[in-house]
Amino acid sequence: MKRATSKDVARLAGVSQTTVSFVMNNTPGVSLSDETRRRVIEAARELQYIPNSFAKGLKTSQSRLLGVFLPSMDNPFYPMLMKYIEKYTVGLSYNVMLCCTYRNPEREKAYLDLCIEKQVDGIIYLFTPNWLKRAVQISHSIPIVLISEKSDDVPLNTISMNGFRCGELLANHLLELGHRRLAYILSPVTSISMTRRMRLEGIQSAVEKAGLPPDALQVLTAPEMPPDGTEADAGYILMDRLLREGRVTGVIGVNDLVAFGALSCALTTPGLQLPRDLSICGFDNIYLSAMARPGLTTVDYCTESLCKLAVDMVLNGTGDSSILKLSSDPQLVVRGSTGPAPAKPPRSA
Repeated sequence: MKRATSKDVARLAGVSQTTVSFVMNNTPGVSLSDETRRRVIEAARELQYIPNSFAKGLKTSQSRLLGVFLPSMDNPFYPMLMKYIEKYTVGLSYNVMLCCTYRNPEREKAYLDLCIEKQVDGIIYLFTPNWLKRAVQISHSIPIVLISEKSDDVPLNTISMNGFRCGELLANHLLELGHRRLAYILSPVTSISMTRRMRLEGIQSAVEKAGLPPDALQVLTAPEMPPDGTEADAGYILMDRLLREGRVTGVIGVNDLVAFGALSCALTTPGLQLPRDLSICGFDNIYLSAMARPGLTTVDYCTESLCKLAVDMVLNGTGDSSILKLSSDPQLVVRGSTGPAPAKPPRSA
């Protein structure tokens, strides 16, 4: 599709090209009505127009504003990343625009348009974009960095969470403790998550290398939750099911929140003790992991360092540099929720 020009925007909005330039560049000292600005911005959005000043890297001034895309505010992991990003950017005299999509592709697209309108100096995604082609198009003029998973199909600068290695770490930890019947439990999501898939592949790899049959790993996804349901609720529901079936001794939550739900269910089951009868672990090392009793075994990504690196990458990027694919070095954090495998799987009454 032919790239839209300022002339196309001017024709659709019924204004001059000079007016389009004034609006898109937010030129100071120019008096334009709110209606004129609205028509230009709406025309630019409809045509998916990116100003030439962006495309050529010729902006005369910086907005000193970064857009940060989060998939959710419900999981403390994402606000934690946001905190690290904002803490670092404040020292660099930059502001941050929070763009929480709640895993809704239309909200994501609207925020991308807003980032163009606000002339942000860079965009950081904390997940893999749903509007990938649009994000790639924008990345030629506005630097974009993902803190997500590496993929050859995603031509954007990426700092990988290394989900495969994370899955391996937790599975190997449980296997070394003698566990031979494992479960990987997931909360429902409205879109496919590459991180979830990579974690599962890492767990499956460890199980296979241990010489165990495929059915040694049970994978369960919670049913769709009510609007006020949480990921912890999903973990509770799945743990209750596993305890009634009495087949597993080691449980891996897709994240710490799901693992907390499983932990809550196990701790309120009469006669059950952790980690004597059951081991539970998760991913992300959110602050609640150390506060739980017993503390939750989890995986840490050195997230503050990754967030600083992401900010540096967008601020030093031109939009036309070679694609960088970097990987984090996740660390296993062992706490009291995991221990030696019991003689037999626990079963609730």
